[in-house]
Amino acid sequence: MAININQLITQISSVNEKFSDHFKVLQEVTSIVNNDNDSLARELVLRVLDKRIYFKEYACIVDSLVREVGLMPYVDEDTLGLRDSLAYEFFKPLHDVDDIVFHRAQAEVYHKLLNGENVILSAPTSFGKSKIVDSIIELNQHDNIAVVVPTIALIDETRRRLSRFSSLYKIVTQVTQEPSTKNIFIFTAERLIAYKNSLPKINFFVLDEFYKIGALERDEERTVALNQAFYNLLKMGGQFYLLGPNIQHIPDNLDRDLKCIFYNTSFSTVVSEIQHVQSGEDELDTLKDLLSELKGQTLIYCKSPNRVNEVAHKLLENDSSAIEDLDVSETAKWIGQEFHDEWIFPLSMKNGIVLHHGRLPRSLAQLSVKLFNEGKAKHLICTSTLIEGVNTSAKNIVIFDHKIGTRKYDFFTFNNIKGRGGRMFQHFIGNVYIFNAPPQEELPFVDFPFYSQGNDVPEGLLIQLDKNDLTDLSKSRLNEYFDERILPLDLMKGNSAVNPKDQIALAMKLQALGDDDVFKLLWDSYPKYKQLEFCCELIWEFFISQGKAGVYSYKQLTLKLFSLSQNNNLKSRVSEELKPSQYAAQNPDEAVERILNFDRNWAGFTFPKLLMVLDNIQRHIFTLKLGQAGNYSFFAAKVESLFKKSSLIALEEFGLPIQVGEKIDSHINLSENIDLAIAQLRGYEADKKNYTHFECQVIEDVKSHI
Repeated sequence: MAININQLITQISSVNEKFSDHFKVLQEVTSIVNNDNDSLARELVLRVLDKRIYFKEYACIVDSLVREVGLMPYVDEDTLGLRDSLAYEFFKPLHDVDDIVFHRAQAEVYHKLLNGENVILSAPTSFGKSKIVDSIIELNQHDNIAVVVPTIALIDETRRRLSRFSSLYKIVTQVTQEPSTKNIFIFTAERLIAYKNSLPKINFFVLDEFYKIGALERDEERTVALNQAFYNLLKMGGQFYLLGPNIQHIPDNLDRDLKCIFYNTSFSTVVSEIQHVQSGEDELDTLKDLLSELKGQTLIYCKSPNRVNEVAHKLLENDSSAIEDLDVSETAKWIGQEFHDEWIFPLSMKNGIVLHHGRLPRSLAQLSVKLFNEGKAKHLICTSTLIEGVNTSAKNIVIFDHKIGTRKYDFFTFNNIKGRGGRMFQHFIGNVYIFNAPPQEELPFVDFPFYSQGNDVPEGLLIQLDKNDLTDLSKSRLNEYFDERILPLDLMKGNSAVNPKDQIALAMKLQALGDDDVFKLLWDSYPKYKQLEFCCELIWEFFISQGKAGVYSYKQLTLKLFSLSQNNNLKSRVSEELKPSQYAAQNPDEAVERILNFDRNWAGFTFPKLLMVLDNIQRHIFTLKLGQAGNYSFFAAKVESLFKKSSLIALEEFGLPIQVGEKIDSHINLSENIDLAIAQLRGYEADKKNYTHFECQVIEDVKSHI
């Protein structure tokens, strides 16, 4: 008689101390396992493992099933016979010091990499892709390794994870760091392109979340940067390992031409159990009621930072039960004092709710993840910034929104969020609650635009490729740039953040300027207000397609930059935002996050990058025309570091809040050079009378990972 799978799943879930048909359940699971239905067999075995405590009498059968479906980390090595013990060694990495055991699919990928093969891996979120990276590094066979990650948040998480190799390699995460003899470069694509020193030959490189390489429609600028970074590394001839989730297809012949293996597997170490939530009249009320019923830690996905705050405020309604934990209370107290004591971030933290979104300083976002992973927070409310690879998961996932910002998420993203449910060795089953219908299932295809060179591939990417790597169609599209007279091709390639057409249009504008306007551009060091305003006007006209991060005109951008240059104290800037006026912030949340949003998106990234494009172009035009030009590099660097020491901004990425860094700086005068500053911090013994409990904790935590 055919086995009813749903009934079997229900039976397994009902197993408890009073259950009597353990053997029958295992018999039916064994039948499925023997029928070679890998995914279903593995799911059923994982469900049995979730109830393992009740199968003690049949432990040998459970272990046999676990081995059969390849879940080797869950096998008790002491119970294996000689033959199985010998086979078991295949699932351990060479030179392992951490007692790592791979599951079957992990071991297969690891051995392919050991054999020198290039691998493109598509596997679920819970696969354990990073453990393979660590085991390859541990072999100490490569002089220079690059790990390209999608976000700066992941730079620090990866750096912390790989810091155990610091006796073998120098860990490089900042574009100003000098390389050593042996290095691990951990960069975003943008940083790899911008690395100020000559990148040595990379012997082995990793591209995390590689599916973003085909995301031209969603984020053209970052997709172009990722293609360029991959192309540059590929040209060095090193071995590569690309990893990402839920991809079914890559371009035809890519594996042949790049000499690689596309390894697509659904092998998962957890089970996702999806439950649809029927929302009542008020979805926030429905969410609050749901969370009150759930046991275990819960991650709540929201579409935007404002939505995160909205959910947090809702959960705090009629709830003033503070968490009784010194680390939590001291952390929340410090954040309230340094930012604003009515800001939702510290208010939530006091109640066991942590937040994670793109406006937060990176050190605070890391604190949220740390407290959640340590079990000191019950709820983590987040946007896609957490989903993109940061290493956290929970017993429960609530997908409250079905968008990223204003755009509906795709099947990739839904699976990525869903995959955060469950955790190896802790939660075999992750409960996923969704408030909206999931996106239509696709057979996800990832394009590699630098390879396919279709009509939609931006010229800004094509121009970065060697001429002999271009298709005939691409060459014809770029002919005008090969013959360009106003700007050299190499200069346009160097300005990779901006489309070449826009660069040429700006250059033509500069050539036609009258004397008064030219004079506004011939500055160095610090510009006067009118000079800064004219630079912002040109940047806005030629490089900015639409406003973002609270800035919607060049005049507004100028005012905010000038104000930052006059006052870089965050707390006083927040107070200024709350002073009654036509443009005053409506509440502390808006005031704090206006400042943080501008600092993160405009001052810390977009403006300095575009100002240096303008600098390169005006320098070429005016040097030829006038024999002199402006020099904006000093001011760009000052803006990027928020008019503070650049090492303080770099250390903030390491988890050291700027305010704590400034306090340390007042005692030991930290170097502007990040390598020297790291050495100073490593040897610094903080006098506890000068620091709060939280500050001492965070200093020690940062020191332990540098």
